[in-house]
Amino acid sequence: MSSAQQPQPQAVRGRDKPQTQGIGKLIAAGVIAVLLIIFIVSNRVPWKISFWFLHFTWPAWVVLILVLVVGFLIGMVLAALLRRRKKKELRRRAQNV
Repeated sequence: MSSAQQPQPQAVRGRDKPQTQGIGKLIAAGVIAVLLIIFIVSNRVPWKISFWFLHFTWPAWVVLILVLVVGFLIGMVLAALLRRRKKKELRRRAQNV
């Protein structure tokens, strides 16, 4: 027997934990799906909408989700434009130094 210690194998990242991350994501997706179903069922009342020359009637849940999606997209576009402007400003400052 040798007196030198043998090196311990290093743990592989992600292998020493049980696979519970997938279950957590699945539970979160299930909760979101249940909340979405409750939202849709509780907002089935039709809304009359007049926008300029357009007149139509849609269920409340469709209108609310449409407004949320449009607002999200506008936010994403504005954030991208602001990031682009900031990058240009930083490049310009770096060239002037």
